[in-house]
Amino acid sequence: MIYRIGVWEKTSGDSRFVGEMISEFGEASKPRSAFRYGRTYLEDSSAFPLDPVTLPLTAESFTTSDPSMFGIFEDSLPDDWGKRLLVRQHNIPRNSQNPPNLLLALGNSGLGTLSYSDNTNPADSPQDTSIIHLSELLTAAEHFERGDLEETGLSLLFGAGSSPGGARPKAVVFDEGDRNYYIAKFPSVKDQEDVVKIEFATMETARLAGLNVPDTRLVQCASKSVLLVHRFDIIPAGRRHMISFQTLLKAHGFYQLRYQDLLAVLRKYSNDPQEDSELFFRQMVFNAVVGNTDDHLKNFWIVFDHQQGWRLSPAFDLIPNIGRNDEHVLLFDTSAYFPGRVKLEKLGKQWGIHNSANIVAQVFDAVACWRTRFNNAGVPDVDTCKFKEIDSNLVS
Repeated sequence: MIYRIGVWEKTSGDSRFVGEMISEFGEASKPRSAFRYGRTYLEDSSAFPLDPVTLPLTAESFTTSDPSMFGIFEDSLPDDWGKRLLVRQHNIPRNSQNPPNLLLALGNSGLGTLSYSDNTNPADSPQDTSIIHLSELLTAAEHFERGDLEETGLSLLFGAGSSPGGARPKAVVFDEGDRNYYIAKFPSVKDQEDVVKIEFATMETARLAGLNVPDTRLVQCASKSVLLVHRFDIIPAGRRHMISFQTLLKAHGFYQLRYQDLLAVLRKYSNDPQEDSELFFRQMVFNAVVGNTDDHLKNFWIVFDHQQGWRLSPAFDLIPNIGRNDEHVLLFDTSAYFPGRVKLEKLGKQWGIHNSANIVAQVFDAVACWRTRFNNAGVPDVDTCKFKEIDSNLVS
């Protein structure tokens, strides 16, 4: 089947047509896609490339035979949790759950600035889901995760939960009090630890360590905790465009990459390469010390807005080694295991990170208080004891 998809963006508030993608997906044919920027967009002085690596601002047609289409559009799609909601909401049969059809179902409800339509204009934005419905959303998410939610309980979850990625239950909510949007991260029925409180405590530790992290709040819904993470893609002027390092590095499927590979791309495209390099190095050191081994490429993004240009996004999804896997996704140099403080300092020096030794010291000093942060967040002692390797890392 052939899909014609209009691509729109709203970095300045109003939707603006960017270009058109044509994708062919069928059981008997190899997937292939083509994209071309619109002439009006190219002539606009405020135009920016959706992907500076693969889709530079030119009038040519770009083609790919990647099953995931172009990476920048695949970035818009949710992963496991959001995809399940999207499929259920639109009753998409299994043989039609391909990337272009999912994009059309997503429309303008994804994170970032891009929206998609098979018409001349994208559909109206879905109505915001108020934060006052958190308890209802939590209950609905629990039932949906168990597979026992009746049709009458789906509409609220559909309206709030289709866009965020990841495998854990979550939803997008709007707080009328501070006029901000948040991703609400719920506990999973599969949790064996208090993951919500652990993530909140880790994010607060990261803030103390000097990382740029979104504002977070821990709220109680009945007897359960929900983590609210401020959406950094929404700004007063409009939306920030988001592109993952997986897309920038064209790393689809299995990959084996180093933190240094991401740093090279960041230095090439960032509008403030020195500051972003230091922030990225700080995040790498933090991941190493706390044992955040889930450091895959979809957890690192560059964002664009017309005020700051291309910048490293705030750090998110920071959590210690819940899965008990000591091997990081990204290599620190040639090893996927915690390299130790001395090696981290050497890497910073080799990579030309300004003040790298002080950055390492600041991160280690902040993480040294991790047990206090966990205790203040209400993480059960039995859970805190599972991360004693953090103490070992601090003295290595």
